[in-house]
Amino acid sequence: MSNSNTRPPYRGTEKGLVISIDFGTTFSGTSWALLDPNQVSQIRDVSGFEGQEDEANSTKVPTVLLYDQSGQLRAAGAKTSDPEIEMQAQEEDWIRVEWFKLLLRPRNVHPELNKAPKAKLPPNKTIVEVVADYLGHMAELARKHFMENMIGSAEIWKEVGSRIEYVLSHPNGWTMTQHARLREAAILGRLVDDSDEGRARIHFVSEGEASFHWCLDEGLSRNDLKKGSKFIIVDAGGGTIDVSSFEVVSTGPLQLKEAAASTSRLAGSVFVNEAFENFVQDNLASRGSTYGDPESIKRMVQDFDKRSKRKFRDVDQKTVVSFGSPREHDPKFGIMSGRLIVKGSDMVKFLEPSCSAAVEAIRPHIAPRIKMNVMLVGGFAANPWLFAELCKRLAKPNVSIFRANDTTAKAAAHGAVGFYLDHFVSARVARWTYGVPCAHPYNPHNRKHIARVDDVYEDDLDGIKYISNGIAVHLIKGAVVKEKEETRISFVRTVRQRRTQILDLQLLCYQGQKTDIEFMDEDDDDLFHQISCVIRAKVPEGCLTRRTRKGGAQYWACTFDVVVSFGTTEFKCFIEWENENGDTVRGPATPVWNEG
Repeated sequence: MSNSNTRPPYRGTEKGLVISIDFGTTFSGTSWALLDPNQVSQIRDVSGFEGQEDEANSTKVPTVLLYDQSGQLRAAGAKTSDPEIEMQAQEEDWIRVEWFKLLLRPRNVHPELNKAPKAKLPPNKTIVEVVADYLGHMAELARKHFMENMIGSAEIWKEVGSRIEYVLSHPNGWTMTQHARLREAAILGRLVDDSDEGRARIHFVSEGEASFHWCLDEGLSRNDLKKGSKFIIVDAGGGTIDVSSFEVVSTGPLQLKEAAASTSRLAGSVFVNEAFENFVQDNLASRGSTYGDPESIKRMVQDFDKRSKRKFRDVDQKTVVSFGSPREHDPKFGIMSGRLIVKGSDMVKFLEPSCSAAVEAIRPHIAPRIKMNVMLVGGFAANPWLFAELCKRLAKPNVSIFRANDTTAKAAAHGAVGFYLDHFVSARVARWTYGVPCAHPYNPHNRKHIARVDDVYEDDLDGIKYISNGIAVHLIKGAVVKEKEETRISFVRTVRQRRTQILDLQLLCYQGQKTDIEFMDEDDDDLFHQISCVIRAKVPEGCLTRRTRKGGAQYWACTFDVVVSFGTTEFKCFIEWENENGDTVRGPATPVWNEG
């Protein structure tokens, strides 16, 4: 089924354009769709990149940048592999920047996997500035493809160019911190201007959900989409392996919900490359081989990544890695005619950690006695050994595993536009527990409160006893949240004088397993993380009410609600209060950057 055959016409009143960018660890992609009133939008995948003329149908472009020693961008994407560019880069000692997406990853998610390949940044450049350069490059590729492939493109671009909607896909494990940094990068990269309207034109979708929209658009038949049907999408990419599962809620119109909280493992194909490179270093460079020099090893890794790794099928199969001319031999080290021979058992060692991580991520999504269709997408999914091992290790009568036909496609880029157009997923599962710091009113009959009697204090204005170090929970891990659903918790601030109040609350993420968490000392400190969102609002003095405590002393109180929406692909936070006229006023959240 191609969803473009069933997609309803665009209901807007003026032309528009949506561009997606799947900013990957090793390869990236971009797609676009014209939004034309009363016309069905068609998703166009960008291909034919300059520098990849020999791969005209490929929709993937390397996530690589070249900077000179002053930090000036000199080449990006496919152009970085141009022989003339490579020669100039070597002569002028340019800095090759790759794998830099890994520098954005949440530090607290799977810390045991934080031994990631190290990305080198150019002088005087932050990671956000580097990402901005790359997003700007991808946006320009999309613009060029639009101009060359759309009739009347110049006139249309003049009409819609200043209000393009952008959708950025990201690994399942990324949160508001990464959203904030990507949005700032999009502004620095001049995708949008630095205004509320410009920021609102940047949208986010997880790679798992985007890939599922690609499957809906390209790979699933109408017979597969029955009420109650469940699907698991495994996006095996360069940096992460992202797993999402969905259940069909209705077919007319099509609506789905997440069946389980999405999972993500920092175990993509770059870690296989790194394992191979370490192997070559240990077996050639460290043992004195003539071909253990940096340039030979670089060519070996390039061929391993582009060809050898993708063909490996079986432990009994030897893998040939080409790197030199037929005259180059070193039989002692397994090198014949410019080729390194790698045993199948060593290839398995390179691949095994990623395979085990994928199995670990997929298993929680498999429900017993329910038919589950597991669909593999992404460049890493093309590896025959990985596919065969997943089929073997996840083998159950109710589990069917498929692989996307087009492994050269950037499914997330295409699917991110599909997400914007179709929005099939209407409910999602919370990956973590969220709340805000608070002081709970002391309850002498509550065991948790009695155990913390040393933390009890009396407010010197309202006279109420409180316990510090509490957390007011908005959302419990595993809860199913509808897209437009909001949660709210009421708070009171007491002050001596009636004046404008600046409300400033930090959103917290709890990554432990407790479902009745009330205080932050109930679990390890490293399970509580500040999210990059400070919920901030300015409340006028007219909204404060006069109160009298025992003894006749007067004070002022501000009552407000913290409102959080978790049902969309990105969090939205607000503070609400009543003004002096009794009207409800909503103040926005202000994002700040924290590691999370």
